[in-house]
Amino acid sequence: MRYSNIQRLLSAALLLAFTAPVGFSYPSYNGYNSSDSALADNSTTIVGDVQLTSRNDKITLSLRDSDVKQVLRMFADKAGKNIVFHSNVNGKVTLDMVDMPINEAFSLVLQISGLNYYIKDNTLIIMDKANADNAAFSKQEMMIFPVKYVSASSIANFLNKNVFGIKKAGLSGVEAATVNAATNEVIIFGMPSDAAIVKKVIAQLDKEPLSRTFVVNHTTPAEMADMICNMLLPAHGMSSGGGNAQGDYIPPEPGVGTGGAAGIVTGGASSSSSSSSSSSSSSSVSDTIKLGEGIVACSASVSSSGAVSAFDMQNLAISYYPQRGTIMLIGGSEAQAQMVENFIKTNDIRQPQAYLEVSIVELTEQGSKEFQNNWSFGAGTWAFSNQGGRFTGGRAGAGGILEHYMPITRYIKTNVYDDNKQVAGQVYKPYDDYLTVREQYPGTYISWTMNYLIENQKARVLANPKIIITNGQESIIDLTEDYVEKVTSEFLTSTQAGAGSSNGAVQRNYTIGDDKGIKISLVPFISPDGYVTLNIKPEYATEAGQVYSDNILGGKDLGATLLNRRNLDLKNVRIRDGETLVLGGMIQETENKVVNKIPVLGDLPLVGAAFRSTTSKKGKSELVIMITPRIIQDGDDSVADRL
Repeated sequence: MRYSNIQRLLSAALLLAFTAPVGFSYPSYNGYNSSDSALADNSTTIVGDVQLTSRNDKITLSLRDSDVKQVLRMFADKAGKNIVFHSNVNGKVTLDMVDMPINEAFSLVLQISGLNYYIKDNTLIIMDKANADNAAFSKQEMMIFPVKYVSASSIANFLNKNVFGIKKAGLSGVEAATVNAATNEVIIFGMPSDAAIVKKVIAQLDKEPLSRTFVVNHTTPAEMADMICNMLLPAHGMSSGGGNAQGDYIPPEPGVGTGGAAGIVTGGASSSSSSSSSSSSSSSVSDTIKLGEGIVACSASVSSSGAVSAFDMQNLAISYYPQRGTIMLIGGSEAQAQMVENFIKTNDIRQPQAYLEVSIVELTEQGSKEFQNNWSFGAGTWAFSNQGGRFTGGRAGAGGILEHYMPITRYIKTNVYDDNKQVAGQVYKPYDDYLTVREQYPGTYISWTMNYLIENQKARVLANPKIIITNGQESIIDLTEDYVEKVTSEFLTSTQAGAGSSNGAVQRNYTIGDDKGIKISLVPFISPDGYVTLNIKPEYATEAGQVYSDNILGGKDLGATLLNRRNLDLKNVRIRDGETLVLGGMIQETENKVVNKIPVLGDLPLVGAAFRSTTSKKGKSELVIMITPRIIQDGDDSVADRL
């Protein structure tokens, strides 16, 4: 007899251990104790409110392989209730209970037997949890629970899958939760005992989302949001939305609404459109003053798997405000907010800068040499001449008379008028005229002249821009100019009675180019050891010529403008602070030689030089770029001080 009592006590201790309430203190793991106040505040025991009797007397039972129906009859007799069994109720139960409250004992027997119960008036109805008839007995009342901060639909889905779906005794055995979307309320069609667990679940989930704002000082809010969405969140197992198909973060343009995770948030006096008003014109958006406009960068969630349904209404969302220079976090937890804050503090650092002095010099030198033989020969009425390789000949004039013109000054009498426009007198005014002189052409003559001309031209084009460059950011020096690249002509047509006809008007369309001149792209890396490493891409284009084509008017249009280009693409050029890098060698040379001569005579040895004229032209230009960086020291926040 004593052995039997000891066995009962051990069985009851085991049963109590597996059904311990929330306040039970489990062992701590890694310094985290389940009895901490934080765990107690965030824990809810999912158990049905089993109320077999209001007295809840304690009972002591010891049964071996007893029919479950007989055991439940004993509970009904103890509670003073009638009992009805569904046809699918069967099985046996073994238990040892010592001084256990009758409601708790009744709940345990139902749980281990896979049964559920309903009370109608004073009668217990017992049936299998999996039976479809549960729906008819579960929907006893309609209860409404308001939801403040989150979606009632998500809470209803959570209740159906994770609370009512586990089919515990004392809870409705079917999906009893639905919603009133207009008022954001959860509606329960179930038993009165469902109310307690529904209130607990709503209290745990219906919390105001966490909202934190962080100021960004040294990087742009868009760049910081990009790093958070594509570096921080994925590194912690959270997938972020708002990128393109390749997973790259693409911030949406201001004023353009999106239907996905990325979009626009407006506040203050902003009149920007939301995702439903994307049809508004871009001009109206750009002309409107926007105050407090924010752009949603991404929202992050953790994908769940398994039998437990996820509650995803408190996902973390990242937005940024370009005008304010801030990052806003909405949702998530305090730990996640602290994680984002630490990330911003670590990466929002002042970028090193350097003062860059650039000197761009183009040295141009042009020269020409011209040697001409000019001679003339006359005999009687015939004369011949060679002027720089251009040969002419013919009669000098009738009767051997040679006419030529001599400039003279003549005077003409001109009236002078007074203030009343009356003739007050006359004066003589000079004017230039020519006098024709006729001279007798000599019988025979020959003359020879030689011209030798050397011409040199030198020019220099200088630009000396001074800019500030930031570590890792591309800077562009653009000294290009616009030019007419192409011209096309067309007739303007008018429509009459559905047919097109020309009205004779002509329109010329001009294509304007903008790449003639000097353009330099620089991407720096400013190291803490006093060096500046540059990726340099200078581009220099000058006009080489023009090509013309026939147009519809019978004339010529400019078909294309040809450019001479001198480009470089240099990577990782290392320069010490204060030293000068010289880029040269971009030389362009041209040479042209023209020889004019009299056929046969110009090819004779020795004397042939008297019948030849030679013109030589040479051109040379060189582009020289000199770059001098000077690192700006920013005091305590400089790169060298942080390393």
